[in-house]
Amino acid sequence: MYPAVTENWIIVQNSNFIRNIIQNLSTLHELSRRKTFAEWLPFIALAIAFFINLIIHMKYLILQSRVVKKARSSIQVDELDLESRIFSIQGVSFVIFFIFGTIFLFNMNSSLKINLPQNNTQQNRPNVFIFASDSLRYDRLFEKKYENIMPFLKSKIKEAELFKPMLVGVPRTFPSWVEIATGVYSSNNGVRTMFPSRNTRLGKKQTIFETAKESGYSTIFVSDFAGDIFPRYPFGADEINAPTSNLQSMVENGIISGLSAIQAILTLPNMQRIIPSLLESPEISDPRLVAKAFSESLTHVAQISRPVFITTFFSTAHFPYAAPGPWYSKFQEKDANGNYKFRKNPDQNVLGSNVNQNISEISIKQTISLYDGGLNAIDNTLKDLMHELETKGWLKNSIILFFGDHGENLYEGNLGMGHGDGVAGEYSNVTPLIILTKGNTVPIQSQKPIKNLVRTIDIAPTIARRINVRLPEQDLDGEPLLDLTEKLPNFPTGLAYMETGIWFTTGKLTPENQPRIIYPGVTSLLDIDEGMNFEFYVRPSYSQAIPGVKERAWVNDIYKLIARTTPYGVQTSLYFRSDKASENDLLFNPENIKTYKPIAMEMLNQMNKYLLSRGVEIVPNGKGSFFYSENISQ
Repeated sequence: MYPAVTENWIIVQNSNFIRNIIQNLSTLHELSRRKTFAEWLPFIALAIAFFINLIIHMKYLILQSRVVKKARSSIQVDELDLESRIFSIQGVSFVIFFIFGTIFLFNMNSSLKINLPQNNTQQNRPNVFIFASDSLRYDRLFEKKYENIMPFLKSKIKEAELFKPMLVGVPRTFPSWVEIATGVYSSNNGVRTMFPSRNTRLGKKQTIFETAKESGYSTIFVSDFAGDIFPRYPFGADEINAPTSNLQSMVENGIISGLSAIQAILTLPNMQRIIPSLLESPEISDPRLVAKAFSESLTHVAQISRPVFITTFFSTAHFPYAAPGPWYSKFQEKDANGNYKFRKNPDQNVLGSNVNQNISEISIKQTISLYDGGLNAIDNTLKDLMHELETKGWLKNSIILFFGDHGENLYEGNLGMGHGDGVAGEYSNVTPLIILTKGNTVPIQSQKPIKNLVRTIDIAPTIARRINVRLPEQDLDGEPLLDLTEKLPNFPTGLAYMETGIWFTTGKLTPENQPRIIYPGVTSLLDIDEGMNFEFYVRPSYSQAIPGVKERAWVNDIYKLIARTTPYGVQTSLYFRSDKASENDLLFNPENIKTYKPIAMEMLNQMNKYLLSRGVEIVPNGKGSFFYSENISQ
């Protein structure tokens, strides 16, 4: 089911025979009899072993009972005492074996079929359902050539109140989700990286989840490995059904990853409680496991008289794109050796400087197919979840949102692969947003504004208006998308701001082959906070310098201005947004300077004015350029 969990073992053992078996089994159709038999075979084998051992235990108990009976007729008291003791030990052994064996077999017999509880909350207030996918690209729902990737989600577009590309402030999961939750850009809410400090989290902004909880909602988060951010930030949850990222989970997964057979058994839905951090493994990113957790969490609140606000976040489309079988192979071609990729290996070692610049065409195609297979697996699960929610009465009065935390670069132009190391292009910084409304969440069409630019910071105020709760609007950067707003937000309407995260790649050039200021690799930047569950955070000695060298972008309907910090100062580039891979810098050609330099200067002044309002200092370098400097509180 999860061929990627065996990848390390296969590489070490150099066993093509085992790879072929796994490949043949995992590529069988999901409903084929052979696949069903193969998945049930371990259970059948263990069940047979259990019953054989049960019979052996019973046999020895019967034989020993006869010995005890014979000893009773003897005048040897010591002999009777010894045989009775042996019988008691065997009896206790039999009971322990039976109890634990039965529990183990029960947990082995785990179904991934989705069966949600009936909605018995008896609530008139609307429910909120967020379904998000890590690394979801807008083109996978917008362009016709990708219509077979997420056919179910694409079919929901015609029912939607809104379907638009959404611009992401920081294309990294943690900062993006905090922007989504607070309606405030990361430059203001303080979460600028995947590893924020303790003070940043304690001095947080008000979130939509926290506000909803205070107004009577049951707030729930469900996810797998990419959702390890949810336990690490005070979003405002009643329940978090997701793994966390800390020293303990890293050690546990490091040990278990070498034991593929045990790892495969422990991924079964009823077995995960043994090692909850197992879902922190990127090789086990099955959306059906997330759906199973969703069902469990919803069951906890199905009888409580409170509306539900549940956020479900799928990781299957995140690097290393380790979708379960058969989805990982659904769109893939085999390589010259007749093999599929089980997962994507990094193009660059983050601990070194070696970059694979000569990636074969088939490898690129296989990587993209792995990504699309992950999205297709998510779409398959969403279809089942939405059908169950509709059937069980959860959607009669609700607002439903589908989106990504960011998109993904997949070798377009010079963008490379991944997200967060650059702000160029329209792939990693853009994700689709679909909003469906039912019952009393349906907006009055005459009061529905038309906004050309949709941003992550607009989600929180949009939900707040639809469920009639109040966020501190004086602090918001975003604005409601389905309602006319009575006030201007802190951030200008019709514009968007973007910035990068920590460099996850090394070298003096960005993934787009642009100059940048480098610093040590990510593992050298981090420390462990013993007072915060042994979680990782950026060391104070680096937290000041990193924001100053970020790439930044200022975006409107037509243009994207990019400001890159180099050793010689900030350099600017200007691109049409229709130039999806940012390949044609409008300031590069001298013939364009007169036309586009004034546009670039106006956009740069707008961005710098915004950054100055957020405490960023503009430091001239005496060479006609400048540097950004930030004072980050620890």
